[in-house]
Amino acid sequence: MLNFDLTDALTFLTVVNEGNFAAAAKKWQINPSVISKRISRLEKNLGVQLLKRTTRQMILTEIGQNFYHHCERLQIDINMAASLAIESQDQPRGLLRINAPMSLGSAYLVPVIATFMRLYPDIQIELVLGSHFANFIEHGLDLAIHIKEPPNTNTLKARQIGIRKTGVYASPDYFASHSIPQTPKDLTQHNCLIYQSEPGHKLGSTYKHEWKFIEKQKTYNVAVSGNLMINSSQALVAAAVSGLGIIKISDFMVTKELNNKTLINVLDEYCLSDLAIYAVYPNQRFLPKKVRVFIDFLITSFSN
Repeated sequence: MLNFDLTDALTFLTVVNEGNFAAAAKKWQINPSVISKRISRLEKNLGVQLLKRTTRQMILTEIGQNFYHHCERLQIDINMAASLAIESQDQPRGLLRINAPMSLGSAYLVPVIATFMRLYPDIQIELVLGSHFANFIEHGLDLAIHIKEPPNTNTLKARQIGIRKTGVYASPDYFASHSIPQTPKDLTQHNCLIYQSEPGHKLGSTYKHEWKFIEKQKTYNVAVSGNLMINSSQALVAAAVSGLGIIKISDFMVTKELNNKTLINVLDEYCLSDLAIYAVYPNQRFLPKKVRVFIDFLITSFSN
């Protein structure tokens, strides 16, 4: 039987995830010297070097890399054991930590969660919006909503829950003073509002952005331009409702606006259902009941 402390292995996992001893100590809320002693003790008990340490950097050895991946699995199994213990009763319960893109979470997921929590009052939810997906295990997430094919990794599983369709939209006020486009090429004569995640790009008719469409089972791009660029999908929708121009955006972003008729959908037959939406969760033998029921609920919600 190997003589090493499980805490030392989990400490090693934290050191690698955090990048240095000081950050790991902060995570564990202990002195950095204790972290150093744990790692030294772990290496001594295993009889191998896991980390190459200098004053400037820390590098995993080949053995350390393999040990790290097994420690990731260990942490997943420990979290799973805790979840199963909590959920030993029939009714799903406990804290469900979910990550989702900012736009999808704000516009679509929050109302879905509200309905879900009325059905399952013993489940508490922490919704983390933004780009935390890359550090899934480190952030202690139970589930992430991911648009497009998730990365291929043996630590995660994915289940498709829906398809994202994009559409072209503008307000009745905008179309009261501008012709309604009949084909995507007509958009070249309109003020198109641009989503741009990175700042510093040019605006105006001399700088073109491309929107993708489909016709007769063939996709093609149309170069569009406009006088407003925003790095927020929600703000882009608000600008379109205000009559500033035409937007092309995921359909889940404008459900409310279409229902209350503050936006009109055009060119629908030319728009793509292009990206799958996935629920991503740890690859573990037994999926906690709280996760299973939420994924099933999402599939039903997206299908409606």
